[in-house]
Amino acid sequence: MITLSFALNTPTELIAAPDVVVTDLRVTSGEEAIRALHQRLRAATPDVKDAAQFLKDLLERAAISSVCIAADVALPHARTVAVSRIVLAVARTATPVTFDAEHPGVRLVFLIGTPKAAVAEYLQTVAALSRLLKNAATRADLLAAPTEADFRAVLARAQRR
Repeated sequence: MITLSFALNTPTELIAAPDVVVTDLRVTSGEEAIRALHQRLRAATPDVKDAAQFLKDLLERAAISSVCIAADVALPHARTVAVSRIVLAVARTATPVTFDAEHPGVRLVFLIGTPKAAVAEYLQTVAALSRLLKNAATRADLLAAPTEADFRAVLARAQRR
């Protein structure tokens, strides 16, 4: 796992170079996926200032309504006081996992933490991810990428389109 320890300035830069990428996340549920990515993200960056609060906020948001934006894509996220900048962890699950009754086959998970005050940046990041992940070819390339470096290259290339 490659981690980055510098702040990225724009949503495009963050998506092209997430803080954490896991290409073979072995979990059996959406909640496990959130917990596993949260754990890796808190270990990867000091910008997660309050890990317990961040996890609580993520799980509370996921309980309110679906975090899925496609049949195979989940976008768990929280606007929170627990992070000092927008943070992003991305995973491809080893097998499909259930996030909710309508989304039993999620394979791509993009976990976002955003400072409460960064409303515009949060909306820009979610919009950029949504645009990127609506492209079936990009999703297919992410699912097929054999290595973390290849997965990161797909994200970077998709952001330049």
